[in-house]
Amino acid sequence: MNNINLQLYSFGFESDLSLLEKIQCAGDMGYTGVEFARGYDDIPVEDVQKALEKAGVKAVSAHVAFEFMEQDLPYLAKLGVKYVACPMAPFNTAEEAKEVAADLNKFGQMAKQYGITIGYHNHTGEFYVDEGKYLMDWVIENTDPETVAFEIDCGWASAAGIDPVEYIQKHAGRIAAIHIKENGAVIGADKPQSRHDAPKHPKFELDENGKPIIPPEFKKMMEERDKLNVPQGTGIVDWKAVKAAADAQRDNVLYVVEREANYGGKDRITCLKEDIAWLKENL
Repeated sequence: MNNINLQLYSFGFESDLSLLEKIQCAGDMGYTGVEFARGYDDIPVEDVQKALEKAGVKAVSAHVAFEFMEQDLPYLAKLGVKYVACPMAPFNTAEEAKEVAADLNKFGQMAKQYGITIGYHNHTGEFYVDEGKYLMDWVIENTDPETVAFEIDCGWASAAGIDPVEYIQKHAGRIAAIHIKENGAVIGADKPQSRHDAPKHPKFELDENGKPIIPPEFKKMMEERDKLNVPQGTGIVDWKAVKAAADAQRDNVLYVVEREANYGGKDRITCLKEDIAWLKENL
């Protein structure tokens, strides 16, 4: 496997690297392309273009929330991006899934003029069942195949208890991108929020320095989630089978590494180097 892209979110929230430095670092590690997670708001598009050229990587895709989609599409088109996925959205019923599908169809038509395909990226909650189907199925089945395709995060899908290979085959032709996220265990599908409820963000007390005081139970939950993101090739996903299934159903599928956490006491960049090394050797 040679064309391996990197979701820039993978550097983590604690990274001190700027967006342009992350692009260069991705190229230095051997990744051939990047998937943006925004962060380019105040950067002239010409500066990002220069950084991509210098690093020798392509801008292949991006994660953009619905609220920024319309304003970001022209910018991303100038970078050569061909696939833009909504990274997540709250919805917890079949009807709400159809509303999300309608949003994707709207933005799909909007993106068509730029030669961009719109999509959606899953976590575990999209595999919650309503009216006899996964919420993700309701979304896929109610979107236009001409303008909307999907990015299956195999790490989160397998954590929800889904076999990514079977799911890709079930929706053959609709899967434009694969998130390569190694996962070590099944935790089941989280029950998602309604898109019509106010967002529920955890509220923490602040210490004397203004930093949040993380309750032990919340910290433990996050640590357990982080443990799922194990070294590439050591988890429960059959990556050779995933690649075979994805390549069989659609041409030019994007493969994007996304890492949520470090492992073995190593820093994030070391983990990302080991991720790509394993993929090049084994796929």
